[in-house]
Amino acid sequence: MQINQNYVACEECDTLFRKSDLYKNERAYCSACGSELYRKIPTFNTLLALVCTALIIFAIANSFSIVKVELQGIYSETTLLGAAWAMFEADRAFVGFLILMTTFIVPLAYLLLMGYILLMAMFNKNIIATQQYASLKLALRSLFQLRAWGMVEVFLIGVLVTLVKLVGMVVVIPGIALWAFAILSVLLVYLVSIKIKDLWNAIDGNQIS
Repeated sequence: MQINQNYVACEECDTLFRKSDLYKNERAYCSACGSELYRKIPTFNTLLALVCTALIIFAIANSFSIVKVELQGIYSETTLLGAAWAMFEADRAFVGFLILMTTFIVPLAYLLLMGYILLMAMFNKNIIATQQYASLKLALRSLFQLRAWGMVEVFLIGVLVTLVKLVGMVVVIPGIALWAFAILSVLLVYLVSIKIKDLWNAIDGNQIS
């Protein structure tokens, strides 16, 4: 069965619409329920630049201390990986595993996968007709599955709430990693907001152009 690429169905109410060309960053919404149908995503060069920037910020966020706490002249500081390791040492392996997965492994895997997909699409105009097509589909499916597990912004909110509670008891000095996590959260929220089907449509259009 051949799918007509000129039509799109709303994911929320199944209303069928004829697709129309959009300008850069423009979005189409369902007139029945108001949900987003599709959008014109930025160019692959722009997205790849954002992914590379996010990877650099990610490295900074995990290389420096999140906060430095001072109590009666005694200083204490830790990195994200140090916080996860502290959970393992405190016999809270499940919590440590969740921190490691949702704030380190999954975001890193998401950024690397997206960069891989963009590079394949940019440097292989006929990827749909090659053996790399299977790798592209697997990468897109994996990207979709990872979307729900990246929680850097949740971790950041948790850290900020904790810091607010500690302000009256100890001296809290924000570290470089805290600001890096704030920037990383913004970049990840934007990248994750790009739907897989919109990314696929851009790749499909890149093969035709």
